[in-house]
Amino acid sequence: MNQQLSQRFPLMLIIVLGVMTTFGPLTIDMYNVSLTNVKSSFDITASQAQLTLSFAMIGLAIGQFLFGPLSDAFGRKKVALIIIAVYVLASIAAVFTSTLSFFLILRFVQGMTGGGAIVIAKASVGDKQQGTKLAKSISSLLVVNGIVTIVAPLLGGYALTLGNWKAIFILLSLISLVILVLAAFKMEETREQNIARLNFNVILKDYLTLLKKPKFLLPMFIQGLTYVMLFSFASAAPFITANMYHLSPQKFSVIITMNGIGLIVISQLTAMLVEYFNRLTLLVILTTIQMTGVIIIVVTVLTHLPLWVLILGFFLNVCPVTGIGPLSFALAMESRTGGSGNASSLLGLFQFVLGGAVSPLVGIQGENNVIPYVTLLVTTSIIIITLQVSLNYRRRT
Repeated sequence: MNQQLSQRFPLMLIIVLGVMTTFGPLTIDMYNVSLTNVKSSFDITASQAQLTLSFAMIGLAIGQFLFGPLSDAFGRKKVALIIIAVYVLASIAAVFTSTLSFFLILRFVQGMTGGGAIVIAKASVGDKQQGTKLAKSISSLLVVNGIVTIVAPLLGGYALTLGNWKAIFILLSLISLVILVLAAFKMEETREQNIARLNFNVILKDYLTLLKKPKFLLPMFIQGLTYVMLFSFASAAPFITANMYHLSPQKFSVIITMNGIGLIVISQLTAMLVEYFNRLTLLVILTTIQMTGVIIIVVTVLTHLPLWVLILGFFLNVCPVTGIGPLSFALAMESRTGGSGNASSLLGLFQFVLGGAVSPLVGIQGENNVIPYVTLLVTTSIIIITLQVSLNYRRRT
């Protein structure tokens, strides 16, 4: 852990906040290895199965939008305990559901409460850090997040060997219960007692002010779009690897685990390099790596190159997310005007709304058609490059 963060936060608090950010990989990565199983179980199309990811991602977005301001007003810990408890209950209920419609509702509730936990963890760090220190702090939290990102798909794959997709939700119930206990006993309140009251007019005004600032909007868009790469991988890769390369969910979970290792490495390299390089320079380097991954993926799925080439493309495309995300988050947070919860909520909202929108699109022409996925990757890449050029121009003039 970086020394600056350890001086301000006890080690256990760092761990607890880091664990709270893992509701993303727990809700998405642990589950997405079961997409083909869910498709068969409910007898639905690939695009409908991907909706179970979309509902969770949209929930993650709304949760961050809603619970950031609520934690500004009522305190980080109090709100965190309530929403994590609801996550536990939703996970238990999913084990007993037999209809797709009710399952989608539960996935939305999981996403919303998980998103709230994520934004509260980030806002807690934002209460005490800013600028370069904030970028390093967020990267430090991602160590714990990255470890879970590695373990989650393996756990999901293992659960499928014991039963169907419902076994994953039994594990999610137990894991989220442990997180609830940790937060109850080890989480500390970082919000200043008089920082905010729940005034929706003030909150809306703060949002509108942020949305008028190009120096907030540009990094917000870059952060959101780099996560499109991650979320589109989560939706498309299970079907591509199963249909084109005949991989089982267990073997696919190994690919996700490899990417998880890369996510940790990149997050920690970014935390180290930010001390020696300009953040904009690092953004350009990481984006170049990500674009290289896009090129490899597109060429591979269109020409049916060997599996190892596709795995390399996925790795280069996905892993820079944990470098680009924190850097963009820190740049955007420098422009905040009110509580850190408001700005953090807006950043999380856009990130997961995009993720929820793209998930069903990659399978819209069927699970065997890769053209929607290719189109999404290429379009997103062009927009990211354009935004990077604009951000560099505005920050250096």
